[in-house]
Amino acid sequence: MDNTKSTNEMNGAINPFYAVEIGSIIRGDSGRFQASIIKGPITRMVPDREVMQTMTGSSSYVYTDSLNQGSLGVSGSYGISGLASLNAGLSVYAGNSKAELTKTVAVNYNVQMLSGVEYVNFNDLKAEDLIASLQENPKQMVMTALENYNLLVKKIGNNNLLTILQHPDEYPKIIKLIEEWVKSVQLFFREHGDGIVVGVIWGGIGTVSLKMISSSGESSWKYGTKGNFTYSGVGKAITIEAAYDGSNAKRESKVDVVANSWSSGGCVAAQVEKWGEIVKNKAFSEICSISLLEKAPQVSTVKDPPKIPEFKAPAKDPKITDKIKEITSLDGLNALAKASAYEKAKETEKGLTLDEFLKRSEEKANPKKVDDLKKDVLENNLDVLKDDFVLQNRSLVAKSRIIGQLETKTAIKSEIEKKDDSYTVLGAWIANWPDLFPWLATGYLNSIDDISSTQEIIKKQCLIQDFLTLGKTYYMLDASGISNTEFKMSPFTQIAASFSQQAGYIRDNFDDIDVIKNAFTNLSNDAQKIYTKWNDVKFLRSAELGLGVMYKGEKSIVNTIIKTDHVGLFTRIWYKMGDCSFLPKNYSAFSTFLKLIPFITPSGDIYAFGPSQMLLNQITSDGAIFSKNPITAVKLEVDKEKRVLKKGDLVLYPVKFDAAKDISSSWEGQSISTNVASIKNINQHLEHAAKAMKDLNVYSFSSSSWKPSWKPEDYYSINSIKKQYIGIVEELHNVFGK
Repeated sequence: MDNTKSTNEMNGAINPFYAVEIGSIIRGDSGRFQASIIKGPITRMVPDREVMQTMTGSSSYVYTDSLNQGSLGVSGSYGISGLASLNAGLSVYAGNSKAELTKTVAVNYNVQMLSGVEYVNFNDLKAEDLIASLQENPKQMVMTALENYNLLVKKIGNNNLLTILQHPDEYPKIIKLIEEWVKSVQLFFREHGDGIVVGVIWGGIGTVSLKMISSSGESSWKYGTKGNFTYSGVGKAITIEAAYDGSNAKRESKVDVVANSWSSGGCVAAQVEKWGEIVKNKAFSEICSISLLEKAPQVSTVKDPPKIPEFKAPAKDPKITDKIKEITSLDGLNALAKASAYEKAKETEKGLTLDEFLKRSEEKANPKKVDDLKKDVLENNLDVLKDDFVLQNRSLVAKSRIIGQLETKTAIKSEIEKKDDSYTVLGAWIANWPDLFPWLATGYLNSIDDISSTQEIIKKQCLIQDFLTLGKTYYMLDASGISNTEFKMSPFTQIAASFSQQAGYIRDNFDDIDVIKNAFTNLSNDAQKIYTKWNDVKFLRSAELGLGVMYKGEKSIVNTIIKTDHVGLFTRIWYKMGDCSFLPKNYSAFSTFLKLIPFITPSGDIYAFGPSQMLLNQITSDGAIFSKNPITAVKLEVDKEKRVLKKGDLVLYPVKFDAAKDISSSWEGQSISTNVASIKNINQHLEHAAKAMKDLNVYSFSSSSWKPSWKPEDYYSINSIKKQYIGIVEELHNVFGK
C-alpha cells in the first residue's frame, strides 16, 4: 500500500523518516531532512531481524507507553546545539502525535519489523574517498572550504591564532583569510545541512486497527464502574475487550467492530495482512478474548534486508588528494574551531569580545532552566495560556519543526542504484560534517539559557492532551443524561465537539507560531471559559484515573449500593462507605474504590460525577449520595497548595497512572486523561538534556573529535566518529556500538 505520510496519518501510525536514506542531510536548527547527496556505493548491510510492538490509539481502560498519545514514540534526538537537540526530539514526538476524539474506541496494534542496518563503510574510506563520493555541488563547496583552510593555516604559520584575534588591526591579511574560511564553512552548512545520515535501520511498519463501538453509541462513554483498568508497558497481553471497556461484565449491548490492516514497506505486507485476518469480519464475541499483539508476526517471518550494490571505494581524484595532503598537522585545529564559533556567535551577540567568549566557553553549562521545565511538566504545572515569548525569540519556535519532512531543494539525482521500495527507514544515525572533515571546524552551544521555544513545543502537546481530556469528559457528561441547562451552559456535546475539533486543529497546524492562540480563540465561548479555569487549576490534569475520595481521612466510596430513594423528580442512589488505607503517595489504596470525574462550568465552578452516571450530592459516614439533581450537587473548592479539591470533611485527590502499576488486585474504573506528565518520550528528552548539560561546558568544539597527529592518509574509524541516533525504534548497537 501507499506509504505516504498522509496515509500514515489516516491509520494512526506516522513514520517521520519516510524517504530518508544514507546520504540524506539534515538541518540542525529545524530537524528537516533533505535528499541524499551521496552518489557512490560506499555502504554495507548487516542483517538484523527483530520485531518490536506498540499500541497506539485511544482506550479508557489501558495505559501503555504510547496508547492515548497517538505516536509510535521516538528514541534519541539530533541537534547541533543543546537547544536544537532537545527541540528536535520533542518536535518529532509532539508534532506527529495523533489528535483524534470520537465516541469510537480505536486501538492500533503496531509492529515494527527490522530487517537490517545499512551503514557507510568508514573503515575502508579516507577523507578524500568520502569527498569523491559526494555529488558535484557539495564536493566543490567542501573543497573550497579546504582550500581556504590551507591558505589560512599557511599564513598563520607559528603565530598564535587567538592572539591574532585579540589584536586584529595588526594582522589584517590573516583576519581577512579567517573571514573567507569561516564564510565558506558556513556556506557549506547552509547549503548542505549540519549533518549527514551515515546509517539507517531498514524494515517495515504494520498496523491492525480496530474500531469498536456499542450499537447504542453510548456505553463505552459511560462511566465504567465495573470495568478494570490495565497498566502495561507494551500491552502485549492486553485482550481486545480489556482495551474496549475493561472487560466490563455488564456490557450493555452488542459491540460493532471494524477491523483494518495497513503496512508501510512491502516486506511486511503479507505478514500484516495475515495478522489482520484474525479479527477482520469477526463479531466482537469471537475476538474479545484475543491478545492481538501476541498474535503479531514473529521474527521468523521477517524478510532479508534490501539488496544494495557491493561496496566500491570511489576512484581517486588527484586534485582532491593533492589538496588534502597539504594538511600536515591539526595542532591548531582547536584554535580554528574557537575562531569559527566566535565569528558565528558575534552574529547574534553584537559587541561580544574574544575574551568574553573564551571565558564563557570554559564555564559549565547550567541545566537549571531545563530542570525547572522538567519539574513543571512532571507536576502538570504548565500555564499553557501564558505568553512567555520575547518577540525576537519567536523565530526559534518557527525553526522547531517536525523531523522527517523531506526537502529536495539542493538534491541531485543520485547515481546509486535505488533501494527496494519494499522497505522503509525506521531509524537513522547522523554525523556532523566537522566530525568527518576537520577543516569544517566549528563550535556548538550546549547551554540552554532561553527555553521559550522548548516550552512552546510542550505547551502545544499539553493543549492537545487537555482538549482531548475535556472533550472526553463532556461527551461522558452527555452520555450520562445529566442536564446542562441547570448549570447554565450549552449542550455538553457542543462543548465536547469544540474541544475535539481544536485538538485536531493544533495537530494539523502544529508548526504555526500562533496555533495556541488561534486554537483557544476558535473554541466556543463556554469552552473558552472552561479551559481558562482548567489551565488555572492545573492539577486536574493529574486526575488520569479520576479523583480518589477520602471522607474524614478514613473512608472512601465502595462499589456497593445500599439504598435508593426519590426526592422530587430525581432518584438518589446511596453507595456504601468503607475504610481506606490511603496515605500520601499511597494512591494504590484507591484501586477497589469508586473514583469521580471532575467537570467545570463556564462560571468556573467545579463539580464531580461518576457512579451511576450521577452527580456527587453528599457524603456522610452512612454513605455517598448521588443523583442527577444539579441543585444539590456538591460545589467543590480548590486547594492549589495541596493540589486537591475539597468540601468540608471531603477531599478529592487526583490519581495518576502510576497508582495502578504493579498492584496485585484489579484497578476498578477507567482513565480520564493522558497528560504530558505521563508521556514518556517528552520526559525522557528533558531528562537526557538536563543530564547531558551537567557534563558539558557552555561551548564544545568539533576539534575534540580529531587527534593532532591525524594525517590525510588515515582511514576513518567507524567507532570513533561521533554520531547521534533518532528513530521510531530503539537504537541498535551491532554496527556503531554504544
